[in-house]
Amino acid sequence: MDKHSCSCFLAALALCLILPVSALAQSSSAKTTLVVNGHTAEGAVLQIDGHPYVDVEKFAQMINAAVSFEPGRVLLTIPPAEAGAKPDHPATGLSKDFAKAGISQLAVMWEWKGAISSAIRSGVAGGNWLAPLLHDHRVRAEESQSKTSLAAKTESDQKALQLLKNELASLAEWDSNTQSTIHSLNGEQSVSPTVAENDPLLMKISECGSFLNAMLVTGEFADSSSCH
Repeated sequence: MDKHSCSCFLAALALCLILPVSALAQSSSAKTTLVVNGHTAEGAVLQIDGHPYVDVEKFAQMINAAVSFEPGRVLLTIPPAEAGAKPDHPATGLSKDFAKAGISQLAVMWEWKGAISSAIRSGVAGGNWLAPLLHDHRVRAEESQSKTSLAAKTESDQKALQLLKNELASLAEWDSNTQSTIHSLNGEQSVSPTVAENDPLLMKISECGSFLNAMLVTGEFADSSSCH
């Protein structure tokens, strides 16, 4: 109940609070339930000869107000609304610093993904440079992940951060699988590009990466099964 509505209610309430005891005794009465913004108070309303009279103390408890009695009047004090009160539904917006850090992390992970794709095309012809190169990309991606984690401040940031972590884990798995496959090859063989393109893990990584990029650019948290 906002302040204006409550004031109007109290104005009407003041007209029916004071009733002589003798009138109560001489009139037919019945108690009913008072409901304010979904909160109920049993027997808080007394119906007398068709007119409702509210129990001011019970009403005060329902709206978290303070009530006091003085000769000839009843004082009802309603606390002011809290500044910056939290909304009923948490905001889904991502903080600017987190979104910026997340986009940078995606760029680093895409570079790693490109290096893995190059390794697939090169096969064992990549020689001894392959493992160190991919290792460097992994380290850079993990460092970028750490920076993104530090930028996560809100609940939405934390949820989006988990999706980025999942994408990083998927890339790490694809990296390990690729290196294992290449090491099992003989001579100058390479992994078939068709087989690589149809790799379910690669497809998942690509779909999740595109989704994360769109989410970070818009600045609104969303979820996707491709990132789980």
